[in-house]
Amino acid sequence: MLLIIFAFAFAYSASAQHLFVTNRYSDNTAVIDTSTNLVVAEIPVGTFPVRIVMTPNRLKAFVSNGHSANMSVIDTVARTNIATIPVAQGPGEEAVTPDGARLFVVHQRGQHGLGCPVYVIDTTTYALLTTVYLPGNWLKDILFTPDGRFAYVANQAAGQVDVIDTTTYGTTLIPAGGGSRRLCISPNASRVYCANYVGNTVTVVDTATKTSIANIPVGQRPRAIAITPNGSEVYTANTRDGTVSVINTTTLSVIATIPTGGVWPWELVISADGTKAFVTNTNSDNVSVINTATHTVSAIIPTGHGPFISQISPDQTKEYVSNARDTTVTVIDIPSLTVLTTIPNVGSQPFDMAFGP
Repeated sequence: MLLIIFAFAFAYSASAQHLFVTNRYSDNTAVIDTSTNLVVAEIPVGTFPVRIVMTPNRLKAFVSNGHSANMSVIDTVARTNIATIPVAQGPGEEAVTPDGARLFVVHQRGQHGLGCPVYVIDTTTYALLTTVYLPGNWLKDILFTPDGRFAYVANQAAGQVDVIDTTTYGTTLIPAGGGSRRLCISPNASRVYCANYVGNTVTVVDTATKTSIANIPVGQRPRAIAITPNGSEVYTANTRDGTVSVINTTTLSVIATIPTGGVWPWELVISADGTKAFVTNTNSDNVSVINTATHTVSAIIPTGHGPFISQISPDQTKEYVSNARDTTVTVIDIPSLTVLTTIPNVGSQPFDMAFGP
């Protein structure tokens, strides 16, 4: 009987039935039922919630409250705010270790004489385990190697990719390019790629040696970055050019530059089968769909105002786009590449999103 209960609980927690959306000016997190595409709950959090991350079992979500210097902890099943964790000023990106035990929170505001903090928090007790200080005053992105042994941080202020040893909390600082901003990791974890927003390059880091092995010129103001599931190509969206650069990961060179047909491409995601890249064009209120085989745009899909973050549903049938300059989320049907629906009254300036139970 206990085994049956455990199996049921695991299946429930591992499934993704709801989408959790942070609303920056509503100071809450909305919950969308993805079977009906209706808002079913609004959970109060801190002030100006920006980022949200789930534990691996999806039973807890952590929300970075950018203006109240704290983290909200959400019970994703009960859909309630169960704890508030104090952090430093300007919490931003966050990530949970693959084993679910620790939360790493990077900050976008440095502390005088110390650098910019990364808080390491116990996900069960919510205790602060340690603080790691990195150079400068503006950290942007963080990801873990699949084994959880190292955390990679995009250090925008210092133009570096910084590596934190998650056992010793020692650091390795790797020169990258100006405005190091967004990261992705290869499927075999042998390389980390960093889009340098000011330097107009992508830095390639060898994770075995923790050194930079290439700085690849791309378009103007690269921001979003993603790698195909087979690891053969890296895509980065160049905001000022309105293009996407495609990097061959064998030759470490740009093999295609794709005009998106939109203005200010800000985010991109790649489908699990690697056939499509979805690019949100924030200033033209649409999403460009790139055919990764031909490196051409196959569709341009209208959205709400200021599309920003997008997430593909676990079953790969729908893409959800937060429209950060209004109160809606656009739902795109992936098989037909058409708008399935627009979800109203999600909240004021919906921003980040994560799938939960």
